[in-house]
Amino acid sequence: MKRFRLFPGLALTLVMSSLSAQEQKAPFDMSQAKNSELGLPSPMDKLLGLDAALGGKPVAWAGVFQEIARNADLGALKEETNVCLALGVRIADGIVAVKARDANALNDCANDIEALAKKLKVSDTQLERAKKTRALANKGQWTLVFWEMGCLQVDIMHSLNERGNEKRRTLIIAAGWLQGVHYAMHVISGHYTPALSNILREPLLVKAMMTEMQALPEATKANPRVVKLTAALAELYDIVNIPLDGTIEKEKVQKANQLAQKLAEEFVL
Repeated sequence: MKRFRLFPGLALTLVMSSLSAQEQKAPFDMSQAKNSELGLPSPMDKLLGLDAALGGKPVAWAGVFQEIARNADLGALKEETNVCLALGVRIADGIVAVKARDANALNDCANDIEALAKKLKVSDTQLERAKKTRALANKGQWTLVFWEMGCLQVDIMHSLNERGNEKRRTLIIAAGWLQGVHYAMHVISGHYTPALSNILREPLLVKAMMTEMQALPEATKANPRVVKLTAALAELYDIVNIPLDGTIEKEKVQKANQLAQKLAEEFVL
């Protein structure tokens, strides 16, 4: 059996580096602990979970996308708050288009995402990945498409954060989550079992979004679409706030699906 020999000089260097790092590391101070920023939720985990749970009944995601997704009315979306909501919805649509491996659908989503982000003054440089995403989708390189789509979302969110406009980030996150859970509820409604409904369980995330929505500026909270979204999150929280192994009644899943559908379709117009 071969043994790895650590030379004395290297060993001493490693020990001294370790001791130095320990000396420099300050003790953990609970009073300085902070919650991390709420990130943009991706519906992909729910889509994969549904595929796994349904097993022998693979979901026809391309068909689901066609039933749910709506192109944004770019001419009508002028107010910043409404643009943010539409952008969140279309980002979620884009993830589902990737899951469906539908290049045409993804091209439509990428076009909308790019146009809506430009309305929020996101630079062409930070939107460069939208072009890469379209090109890779047209070549059928879906693993790379998923990677570039995720990076595009991060670039957009970073751009908005740099401008010190936290309200934009909150609206995009909440609307994106709403559309993502809409896809999941649509599929669960059509293949309902009590166990399958547990995929919708995420009370902590919804509670966190509700908290951030309440922290928005008063003028933003007064926007009619934001008022509806805030009320919807409260209603959806009551539905998805179940025990770890809990279930949601079919009627509640259907009701939540209808609520999400109505708002998501309004948000892109």
